[in-house]
Amino acid sequence: MDLKLLENIVAIADYENISKAAEALFITQSGLNQQLIKLENDLGTPLFYRTKRHLHPTEAGRIYLESAREILKIKRCAYTRIQDLADSTIGEIHFGLPFEHGVEMFISISPAFNQKYPGVRVHLAEQKVSKQLDMIRSGQLDMAFVMLHEHDKNENQYIPLCREELVLGCPIHHPLAAYAAPPGQPLTILPLSLFKNEKFAFMFPGSTMRSVIDPLFFKSGFQPDILFETTMNFALAQLVSNGLCCTILPQSYARDTTNTAWFRLEDEPSWMWEITHSKNMVLSEASWYLIELSKQYAACMKKHWEAHQLGIPDRPLKLK
Repeated sequence: MDLKLLENIVAIADYENISKAAEALFITQSGLNQQLIKLENDLGTPLFYRTKRHLHPTEAGRIYLESAREILKIKRCAYTRIQDLADSTIGEIHFGLPFEHGVEMFISISPAFNQKYPGVRVHLAEQKVSKQLDMIRSGQLDMAFVMLHEHDKNENQYIPLCREELVLGCPIHHPLAAYAAPPGQPLTILPLSLFKNEKFAFMFPGSTMRSVIDPLFFKSGFQPDILFETTMNFALAQLVSNGLCCTILPQSYARDTTNTAWFRLEDEPSWMWEITHSKNMVLSEASWYLIELSKQYAACMKKHWEAHQLGIPDRPLKLK
């Protein structure tokens, strides 16, 4: 069985485009296309529906991809176990990260990781949480760093890191800003209903954060007047800082205390930081060390927030 062919066909499905898949695989588009055509001829049936820009699996394609991903997962588990026996300082880890949060965490933990495992290559995949969970299920990721609510979990294994509260920010010139606590003091708690007539900016619909935020407004008895929706927490914070609207953000992004007043909400909305992996996936020693560093990073963040500090620490985190 040609495992490389399996990987190539899975890549076509993931990218839904032969050109993009070929670029990611560092092979020519024509070469990858010929592999697909030959495989379909051998099987006697097409594996993908072709449109002008995208390829989507046929029923036969779905069966092939399901089996291919299972085979590749078995291969990865076997290689991981063998590498740990032979030399745990080499190998690779496919690590999923959420946008923004994930990169910040990885930048903090990578120096310590690289010092101990210089020969282990970490492949990062920035994806929304739901996509990460799908990629773990299909064997494309070994593990992922996710922020999610309990009701968003699937059958994966979850390793809790810390709980992060979501806080409401409003422009500093807003009348309610007068009730904000001084920096370094516990945040004032206000009911969301006080902001009924305000404009808001949020993360995009269907995001994990919206699954936490949207029920708050339903419970408060009003629909927010949404000015803007985005994929970037930094953009939301900037909109509030510029005096355009209010928002609800994770504590780690409540960084501007000069132009923004921050409040806790009565319902104490929050989500969990967790590392997740398939129950059937054998993780390498290097992967477990990456998880340990993630725990240390989360512990530093939790200590920072418990000291009534917003955002992230100004000093680099010391991990070991």
